[in-house]
Amino acid sequence: MFFPRQISPNHHALAERFGIYQRFFVNAEVSAQGHPWSTAGYVTDFVEKTTPDVYRSRRPEPVGEGEVDDPAAGFLWDEAIKKGLTLRNYGEYGEPAPQAPGDSGPASYRATRPALRPYTSARYPAFDVGIPDQRRADVWLADFRSDVASGRLPALEIMHLPNDHTAGARAGRPTPRAYMADNDLALGRIVEALSRSPFWTSTVMFVLEDDAQDGPDHVDSHRSVLLVASAYSRTGVVQRFVNTTDVLATIEEILGLGPLSQFDRFGRPLREIWAATPDLRPYTALRPDQSLAERNPSTGVGARRSARLDFSAVDRVDDDEFNRVLWRAIKGSAPYPAPRRAATLEYTRGR
Repeated sequence: MFFPRQISPNHHALAERFGIYQRFFVNAEVSAQGHPWSTAGYVTDFVEKTTPDVYRSRRPEPVGEGEVDDPAAGFLWDEAIKKGLTLRNYGEYGEPAPQAPGDSGPASYRATRPALRPYTSARYPAFDVGIPDQRRADVWLADFRSDVASGRLPALEIMHLPNDHTAGARAGRPTPRAYMADNDLALGRIVEALSRSPFWTSTVMFVLEDDAQDGPDHVDSHRSVLLVASAYSRTGVVQRFVNTTDVLATIEEILGLGPLSQFDRFGRPLREIWAATPDLRPYTALRPDQSLAERNPSTGVGARRSARLDFSAVDRVDDDEFNRVLWRAIKGSAPYPAPRRAATLEYTRGR
């Protein structure tokens, strides 16, 4: 295990309190597919065909976003807007907003999708592993306190907490353990605030990865983490198969939204996970034993290898190299796991 309870106590505690989904599988292989699968229940033929080129070792610049790679039926937020639901976005499809020359004010952010921009927090940082997830949690918590004061919470909120990506062993950056602890504490603080609010009995929070790209699971390369935090969530192990579009179908059913594709239309909403009576106990965020301030050393093999990796945007690193850097940074001299199953072509390439 890379990140045991000492580093990710909230992930462990939330799973124990709200249910362990041991058969959750993402639909996607990488983020270019994962975000559309998570928010639209579908990936276009264009994206499927261009993704291998975008992710190959000598990758070209990604094709600009636009109609050609947008799912035909739109995204979850498009359906929410059509239905007149209140909506707020924190970082999903986010980017830094352009600043005027000479503007020395704080950075602001916007969504790359025009329809999502009016609903996107300008203060919530987009993907940038140089910004702690604690800052993201602070922005959300400030808005949430205003929501509690007004008695009105958006019907749908979308949020990303990206720092479990880490920066490998990049010199001077937080260690992988510190990055994960930062991510874990931010999530715990958000669930704690929600559980102590008047909205607790009418809100559910789905926490999942859009893909399981960096480091295949020992059972299947699509198996991943799912947390469903709600006053009505049952405890215990959930045995049924669940995938990304089942979660999307559950959200659509709760909000009264129509399906976005055949995959969520025929998905199986998680109806059986709810208890008849709510558990009103508030959740208390746990402080990881791992220091959030721990930094990578400025020299060494890991620092040199990580200096060659591009952390400026999502998925620009070489996955195989990044996995090996992470293994060495976390596991030290322990032997790197050899593949147990592989396609013939991959086996031949590895010889």
